[in-house]
Amino acid sequence: MIVLLLAALIAVPRPPQGGAPAKDAGAQQLSDVELRERVETYLGALDRPVPKERWKALGPRAAPILEAVIADSSQFPTRRAKAVDGLVAAAPDRAAQLVGTLAQDEKQPPVVRVAAMHGTSQVLSAPRALTELRPILTGARSMGLRAEAADLISRKSGGCAEVRAQVAREKAQHRGAFDRAMKRCKE
Repeated sequence: MIVLLLAALIAVPRPPQGGAPAKDAGAQQLSDVELRERVETYLGALDRPVPKERWKALGPRAAPILEAVIADSSQFPTRRAKAVDGLVAAAPDRAAQLVGTLAQDEKQPPVVRVAAMHGTSQVLSAPRALTELRPILTGARSMGLRAEAADLISRKSGGCAEVRAQVAREKAQHRGAFDRAMKRCKE
């Protein structure tokens, strides 16, 4: 058990002394087994999030592994959400084909949907991100998800009008959840 723990710690690249993330030039030269082990190590990280640069260094070869975790509903939702974050960083083109649909899927756990919503905001153009996030803003059953969509939409050009309209439709007791988005829209 201790040997496995030490192996996992050694496998996770550490940033150099200056605090900048390590460049993982060798990631593209990892064998398939090494790549899978690296992905598993990153997905299993508990104490702090894996920096986006480390996921990105794995590149598109990591996409099939991450997509399999995302699609597996028997996986822990937090693990699936980490896989979404990893896919967005490692293979944004592949993520762009998945995140909008995943974000809108009411059957998905909230943590997975939130990760997909953030991915939508990152990998899609502003107009397309608005198109994908709008149904969540206006129709998600969860007020928290609607508020998260509002926050992401408020960051996009032209999104504040939609956020204001949704806040006006919300019950008075729910409007406080939209404060972050509304503050951004006042700027």
